[in-house]
Amino acid sequence: MRVLIGGEDEVAFRLVEALMLDHEVTLVCPETEAHENRIAGMDAERVIGPMTSTPALREAGVDNADLFVGCSPVDERNLVACVSARRLGAARSICFLMSPDIQAPGEDVAELADALGIDTVVRPAQQLAEEILRIIAVPGALDVQVFAGGRVHLLRYGVEEGAPITRGELKDIGVPPGVVMVMARRGDAVFIPKGDTRFEAGDKLTAMGSIAGINRLLARYLRTATKETEANEATVVGGGTVGLAVASGLEEAGWRIKVIETSRARCDVIAPSLRGLVLHGDGTDLDLLQSERIGEAPVLVAVTSNDEKNLLVSLLAKSLGVRRIVTRADHLSNERLFEKVGIDVVRSARGAAVRSVLRMVDVTSTEMLAELEHGEAEVLELVLPDDLPPISLMSMKSALFGIIGAILREGRVIIPRGSDEVQGGDHLLVFCMRSEEEGVRNFFLNRLRDLAEEE
Repeated sequence: MRVLIGGEDEVAFRLVEALMLDHEVTLVCPETEAHENRIAGMDAERVIGPMTSTPALREAGVDNADLFVGCSPVDERNLVACVSARRLGAARSICFLMSPDIQAPGEDVAELADALGIDTVVRPAQQLAEEILRIIAVPGALDVQVFAGGRVHLLRYGVEEGAPITRGELKDIGVPPGVVMVMARRGDAVFIPKGDTRFEAGDKLTAMGSIAGINRLLARYLRTATKETEANEATVVGGGTVGLAVASGLEEAGWRIKVIETSRARCDVIAPSLRGLVLHGDGTDLDLLQSERIGEAPVLVAVTSNDEKNLLVSLLAKSLGVRRIVTRADHLSNERLFEKVGIDVVRSARGAAVRSVLRMVDVTSTEMLAELEHGEAEVLELVLPDDLPPISLMSMKSALFGIIGAILREGRVIIPRGSDEVQGGDHLLVFCMRSEEEGVRNFFLNRLRDLAEEE
């Protein structure tokens, strides 16, 4: 696929890096001296010039482009570039809207896009808020993803001290029906859980399964019997587009919320939209946090537009005893750094937007459904050839890190066991490391036929 990406910041660079291995990618951007080293290391063409410039777009081959993505930090520029790209011959266009000034309801944005001939609009702030709400809805979760219309869930969870799953080898403890344990992380080491695995407190376990299976895993294997039920209370630091969306979503789910926002004008804007308390103040003010007894709330969400401020707020909240902290970090390097210093859940508006675009890009019979572990792992949907003979999972011998988390067959969802088979026409949800994606794809779409014939 020929993809043109217009933009000159982190979002554009991350999209280029994610797509350039499998697609013909061209970056259209002005000269950016601060990013020259990063651009030079990309295996992609580059056209220097404004992405709204017709000559620059033509030089980039827009008339033969399968997709144009406008993802600069300026919404108006993205809108103009996407309209121009479609007019000049691009088959599809995706437009990023970053600013809160154009954060209208989804229906209004869709109508705007349709009127301008833009195929898809991506709103990073709204997508980040949706990710945060999905994670907060599962107490203690580090990540939650939903597939197959909600019938398959992926859960990432930190194993608690004294949890039943730590009391022996996995083969003796067992795995609840409806669950596949696809990965675990201990420090910097990643491994596939096996029969002789002994989980330890602090391990980060990733599992896929049905809703019932994931709930059983949480209740009977990952949580201690003495763990107190958390009150549905949260503090949101940052009352911008993301903060307001998170606060509103939590209130709709029955939570009691408190918002802290530095701008008095913004407080006046958002207060009528919320039932909870909106405080004018600085989330990094320790006296304010103590006077408002922030440490008593089980959840704090730090979503200002400044990474460093979010980190400081999170560390202060942690020192005050907040048990669960969700933090925004829009720079890729900060996502990992924040987790290193003990922040529970780190999410990025830019990362959420990049993940959404990658899911829209078709890759033959493969579709990437989700990115995890800051891009190190992913979930693929692989469609097996219709004429593939049945083959049991037990006979699939491969050194690759590729685990089938679910089988979608004729409207049914199968959470596989070793005795199950896959067959032609199945849609497989496969969890794999990004570094092994090509090998995993080749194994399931090509090598699997040889194994089936040998069986």
